Amino acid sequence: MSFYKILTPYYDQIFPANKHTKQFLSAHLPKGGKILDVGAGTGNMALALAKEGFTVTATEPEERMAEEIRMKALAETISLNVETKAMQQVDEFTETYDGIYCIGNTIAHLKNLEEIDQFLQVTFNKLNENGVFILQIVNFERVLGKKDFSFPVIRKENLEFQRHYNLARDNILFTTTLTVDGETQSNTLPLYPATASQLLPLLESCRFKEINSFGNFNSSPYSIDTPAFIVTAKK
Repeated sequence: MSFYKILTPYYDQIFPANKHTKQFLSAHLPKGGKILDVGAGTGNMALALAKEGFTVTATEPEERMAEEIRMKALAETISLNVETKAMQQVDEFTETYDGIYCIGNTIAHLKNLEEIDQFLQVTFNKLNENGVFILQIVNFERVLGKKDFSFPVIRKENLEFQRHYNLARDNILFTTTLTVDGETQSNTLPLYPATASQLLPLLESCRFKEINSFGNFNSSPYSIDTPAFIVTAKK
């Protein structure tokens, strides 16, 4: 069983819907447009945007998470298309979109810069003219300045969730530890630590325009000290 499958029942407790994220996406995506959420998790953002009148397709390769999105949409009577394609399969979508977003550090799960470049190019091709792409990744320039990096521990009533980065040769080892009612499960997976200085030239080479960078979903300017690297760009 994959760790994300194990995490699914507790995902919304650990990562509750963030109003600043929703406000940022809603402000930058074309109003009422056709939108693709790549790496949708349990669908909180996709569902929130669908409620605002966007036509949303949420794609999430973890089957249990995708099913969670479907159940939420059914329970709230929200029209939402749910797929199980991974980032590497975005080119299989037959439609084009007014907006595509990939947030939550999803892109770091690709193996290397070549795969990231391919994903960005496919994303560009799947956008309609003047379509908007939004990308969010951990600020790895900040992380790479340290030998190891731990996030604050997330504690809820019956669970504890720890996240830790360890530098490896070409990537970062991401170790997560979930403790629920005293039972602990850990998992380690490699992430590719793409930085702002690597991603911006790739976006330009893919012919994106009007590229803007932010350090969080409050629209603060990006710097080496901000927690995230967020980009908005147009086709």
